[in-house]
Amino acid sequence: MYGTALNDHDGSRFSLLDENAVEVTDQTYMGQVHLITFLFTNCTSLCPLVTASIKQSLERSEDTRNTPVLIISVDPKGDTIESRKAFKNRWGLSSNWRYLNGNKEELNTIWKSFYLNPQEAAIESLNSQMNRKYDIIHSSPVYIVDDEGRPAVVHTNPIDPDHLHEDLIRISKR
Repeated sequence: MYGTALNDHDGSRFSLLDENAVEVTDQTYMGQVHLITFLFTNCTSLCPLVTASIKQSLERSEDTRNTPVLIISVDPKGDTIESRKAFKNRWGLSSNWRYLNGNKEELNTIWKSFYLNPQEAAIESLNSQMNRKYDIIHSSPVYIVDDEGRPAVVHTNPIDPDHLHEDLIRISKR
């Protein structure tokens, strides 16, 4: 195993909406190995790296190309349906990628289950004090969830696409 093997991690129960306003639950991909990660659409640092690594990993073989990927928002306010659709289009992500969002209370429960604690940080613009933007400070683990719905392995940054691919194959063959 290249990532960290997880024992007795139950994941999280959830019911969120994807970028097409379609409900996705923790049961949607029961029976299928899938990935879960945590991003936000306006991220310019970590999220693009994680997205690229997952994408490269899945493209390594036909066996993994259509692996479901659940992106769970760390920015419930900013990750609108429009911004999530634009993110998927910008990255050329296929329909096996679902970008999920919900209200902060729902997401907070999921974040805690996956050991995340995203924090909003204000960024002052040099041009104007009136033009405030924000960033979300967060980690972006990538969990491989087994066919029984349990997180089996976690990869953390820097994510090596080859290592993620190897672990994905290994978990799929269990």
